[in-house]
Amino acid sequence: MSVLIGFVAGMFGGLVGLGGGVIMIPLMVGIRKLSQHTAHGTSLVALVFTGLAGTAAYYLKGSVDLAAAALLAATAVFTARAGAKFAHALPEWKLKRSFGAFLIFVSLLLLVKPYLTGLVLSTAAWYRQGCF
Repeated sequence: MSVLIGFVAGMFGGLVGLGGGVIMIPLMVGIRKLSQHTAHGTSLVALVFTGLAGTAAYYLKGSVDLAAAALLAATAVFTARAGAKFAHALPEWKLKRSFGAFLIFVSLLLLVKPYLTGLVLSTAAWYRQGCF
């Protein structure tokens, strides 16, 4: 079952760019019956390797902004430990609710994203306007 969950998460994550954890965690909790905390930790380990594989594929096609990736990675590395400590400190039911709320938020964001494109300035526009 873990192989099937990994297959689905890898394909979906690579296809739409949505973190595999969004797919893996609910499947590991629902199908494998792992605790929410164990599913989160397991997902993070798996995402190291899916992230590297996806990055290599996108990089070979010229679709990686290395400066943005370095900034995102540096920020994520420094904050991941704090997030993991906070998640582990939550009771299981609160972590499940928080994760469910996150999934709903991401779903809504994906639905309204086409209507928000005019409201967000691109990075190039920020530079032109002197924001950086």
